[in-house]
Amino acid sequence: MDQTASILVKNNLRVTKPRLEILRLLMELNTHLTAEELGAELAARQVSMTSASIYNTLNLFERCGIVSRVSAAGEPVIYDINTYEHVHLCDAATRAVADYDDGELLQLVRDYLDAHPVKGVQVKRVDITLLTAGQP
Repeated sequence: MDQTASILVKNNLRVTKPRLEILRLLMELNTHLTAEELGAELAARQVSMTSASIYNTLNLFERCGIVSRVSAAGEPVIYDINTYEHVHLCDAATRAVADYDDGELLQLVRDYLDAHPVKGVQVKRVDITLLTAGQP
């Protein structure tokens, strides 16, 4: 079983051709994509898939934690295959998104939240998006 099929099985998802194609492409490109951009990439590779299938698969992957949304990027939604804790830089004008790995910043936020807990909630993950002026 290849890596993409293993990821689907590990997340209790049925292994289907559309799910495999989308996951393989996301892993290969390893970048931030909208569903429309993903559809264009699939079409360029002669893979035919409806927009509904792409959106449904991305939403399913998000629910399972295989992809995440870049929260401050707006609409259309930008998806990220890298689900580990990291910071996003998002150009406010172009919506270009780049990863910014800064463990120290994330640890500062986690430490702050430990010292100043938000009543009634448990923080599952630190997700920081910095809006920038200029392309990251």
